Amino acid sequence: MDTAYLSAERRDMQDYGPFIRFPSPSPPAPVTCKMAAAGACSVPDLCRHARRSEQQLFPTGAINRRAVRRGQALYRAGDPLVNLYQLYAGSMKLRITNSAGTEQIASFPMAGSLLGLDGIETGHHMCDAVALEDSLVCVLPFSDVLACSRTDTEAALQLNRAIAHETSHYRRLLMVMANMSSEERIANFILTMSERMATNGYSPQEFVLKMTREDIASHLGMKIETVSRALSHLQLAHIVDVSGRHLYIRDPKALSRLGSSR
Repeated sequence: MDTAYLSAERRDMQDYGPFIRFPSPSPPAPVTCKMAAAGACSVPDLCRHARRSEQQLFPTGAINRRAVRRGQALYRAGDPLVNLYQLYAGSMKLRITNSAGTEQIASFPMAGSLLGLDGIETGHHMCDAVALEDSLVCVLPFSDVLACSRTDTEAALQLNRAIAHETSHYRRLLMVMANMSSEERIANFILTMSERMATNGYSPQEFVLKMTREDIASHLGMKIETVSRALSHLQLAHIVDVSGRHLYIRDPKALSRLGSSR
């Protein structure tokens, strides 16, 4: 081949190089989130935005996930709000401590729950989020959440629903503590756990409680002895069977009548 021709072609490439556009490689298809595909994620649009924003760090398009070991805190009261967290697998407890040092378990988030909303009001978390078992969370940078909410109506609606859901939970808890007897509180708690198990694809009739009886007592404003006594009464009435943390609902209708009697 004529070398003079090749030299001329190279000169042309140099002259017109800035105007030449080679096709860039197609971005990899994002990994499908199993939770979102199953309809269990409460904020799928926020998660999709986070996957796009972290494309360079995670070339496959996968969301940044963090493992939290049993007993480990995802965040503690007083920590600055940096991220929200979608609980992908496992379970947590949210613990509030007042100025006198008195503690209360505010809730027991399970897979699908959005964590960190307690930090939105002041910019600092108001409670501790502690893993009840080895868990996995999707990390949603709060700055990305805000940016996404400004431009994506559906994402903003999902965030508002998550906040409203948390508010409704505390309203129901106040009603339970103010109006129900000890046995009714325990029955209502078991019913709630049963419904949440069903939502996550597990048996609503037979499951293992990840929290201790001390945690349940703190959550419902009771003493540990009262919790144990109420469970024993439900067992004697052949409504539930309890063995350690393993629970089986023998009579769902009777449990429902007792747990929603007021």
